Amino acid sequence: MKRFPLYFVALLSYLYASVSFANEIKINFASVNINDARKQAGSEGKLLFIDFHAAWCSPCKWMDQTTFKDEKVAKLLNDHFVSVKVDIDELAGYELKNIYDIKYLPTMLVFNSQGQLLDRVEETLSPRKLLVLLEKHNAPENKVIIRHDFNTAPSAHAKNTEVIISESMQQTSDEYNKYFFQPQTKNVFRVQVGVFERYQGANEMVNALRQLFTEPVSVVNEYKDGAPIFKVRIGQFSSSEDAEKFKLILKSEYNMDGIIQ
Repeated sequence: MKRFPLYFVALLSYLYASVSFANEIKINFASVNINDARKQAGSEGKLLFIDFHAAWCSPCKWMDQTTFKDEKVAKLLNDHFVSVKVDIDELAGYELKNIYDIKYLPTMLVFNSQGQLLDRVEETLSPRKLLVLLEKHNAPENKVIIRHDFNTAPSAHAKNTEVIISESMQQTSDEYNKYFFQPQTKNVFRVQVGVFERYQGANEMVNALRQLFTEPVSVVNEYKDGAPIFKVRIGQFSSSEDAEKFKLILKSEYNMDGIIQ
C-alpha cells in the first residue's frame, strides 16, 4: 500500500473540511423585527419560526452546533418558514420575552402565515425532533398568502415603537433564573384595558397609551382554548386601592373601562 507524507494527509483533511463547510446549508435567520417577520411570512405564504435563546444558555449552544446545522432542518426552514432568532439579553428580545411569557430556554414558537400561534416548545430538540415538529405544521392550510399589509390603516397613535417594560433590562443569567423559577412575594397591581387575538392589535393600543400616560404599559401573552390572547395592562401599583383609583381616572377622564389584575 502506498504511504503518503503526513503533511499531504493533513492537506487533504483540510481541503475536505473546507469543501464540507462550503456545502453546508445554513438557516436564513432573518435580521428583522417580529412585525416585519410576520408581514414577510404572510406575503410569502410561509410559517413563522422563532427561536428564543441567550449567549449563556448551554442547551441553546448545543442546538446551534447540532440541530440548526442539520441539512434537512435547514432546508425545511429555508423553504417553508421565515425564521427569527431572539436574544433575550438584547432590548428587543427582552421585550419579546415578556410579551410571549418566555420562562425557559430554549423556547421555540411556530406561527402560521396569518400570525396565529400553532405550537410552543420549551425544551432542547434534536434534529429529528425538530423535523417532526416542523413537518407537523408544514401544511397548505397554515401557509395561506396574506394580501394585506400589517401596517395598513394604523390607529391615530400607532408607531413602530417598543412596549415599555418595567423590570430592569440588565439581568444576568442568575437573575433571570431567580426571577422566573422562584415565587414572587411582592404583589403588583395593574389595570387591564384590552384583550386581543393578535399581537399587532395589542401593540397599536400600547403605542396609543404611551401618548397619553407616563405609567408603564405591558403586554401579557396567555392562552384561551388553545389559542393565544394578548392582554394590555397599564400601571404598576403596590396596592389594589391605588389601582382602583387609577381605574376610575381612566373611566372618568378617558371613558376607558378596565379591570384590576
